[in-house]
Amino acid sequence: MTPGPRSRAWVTLAIVVSAGFAIAAHLAIVADAAPAVGALLSLIPLAVLALWLARRARQGAPVLLALAVLAAALWLGWGALERGFANLFFIEHAGAMLVLAIIFGRTLAGERDSLCTRFARMLHATLPPEVERYTRKVTGAWTIFFAVLFLLSCALYLGGFLAAWSLLANILTPILIAAMFVVEYAVRHRVLPGWERVGLLGGIRAFSRHFG
Repeated sequence: MTPGPRSRAWVTLAIVVSAGFAIAAHLAIVADAAPAVGALLSLIPLAVLALWLARRARQGAPVLLALAVLAAALWLGWGALERGFANLFFIEHAGAMLVLAIIFGRTLAGERDSLCTRFARMLHATLPPEVERYTRKVTGAWTIFFAVLFLLSCALYLGGFLAAWSLLANILTPILIAAMFVVEYAVRHRVLPGWERVGLLGGIRAFSRHFG
């Protein structure tokens, strides 16, 4: 299998696994799944985050210590997690949206490159002024997008609309993020008709490469 098809196969597998997890998480929350199942599902995002942090860590000892502390906390608090695993799902979703809003938004301060401008520089050696202005506006759009998702997540969950919140967090959020990429791509074609085309997947790869 050549690198292109292999890469597409991995992307397809990631999409299928992510979709399966999202559906399972939604059903665990709204269909009264066994508490142990819900608790285990709620830990998967944390496990993925822990593996990502471990991969980026330059020293292994602090990571091992943190994992040991986390394992001890889970052992001692497993009963509480089973009773309130939806709370962990909420913290993970709202926290992720807030962190992403901050990551994008903080790059709009001052004269430095915005985050989407950095993505563009990963794909092009130089950027015309109009492209820099456009990518800065796109960064602002992503900031507002994640901030709105954070506020909606908090309003629905804290307001007691558990089923609606789960639908937003587990099903709609990845769909809306994909829709944002598609809309931005269409807008870019209209606003920058003479600019070199990167392609929809090119923008997604730059996004993934930066956070990877």
